[in-house]
Amino acid sequence: MTDYMTITTELPSYFFFPWFLLNIDLALTAKLTYALLLDQARLSQLNGWTDEAGIVYIIFPIEKIAEMLGKSMTTTKNVLAELETAGLIERKQQQFSNPNHIYVKLPEGQNFSHP
Repeated sequence: MTDYMTITTELPSYFFFPWFLLNIDLALTAKLTYALLLDQARLSQLNGWTDEAGIVYIIFPIEKIAEMLGKSMTTTKNVLAELETAGLIERKQQQFSNPNHIYVKLPEGQNFSHP
């Protein structure tokens, strides 16, 4: 049985889905992945995970992203490539056996307020 939401209803955990993604020509899985990466970047921001230039990065193994999305490794790699091509993320390879850093970007000239 489900309950109606009231003014005092405690909401389940969630992450934000940026409004600007609705107007970008990306696959739905890419949009969902970007929202997931942005949520992780927010956590990195809170924890002070920055590189030497002060830019926030995330460490998020492809296997974990695939698991969270319920997608294959191939699909996940394709989605990350799509986001990189769109200029929404940048992946920087680290030294041997260290995980890549993913930089989540925000599009220039976007109004990030609610429409």
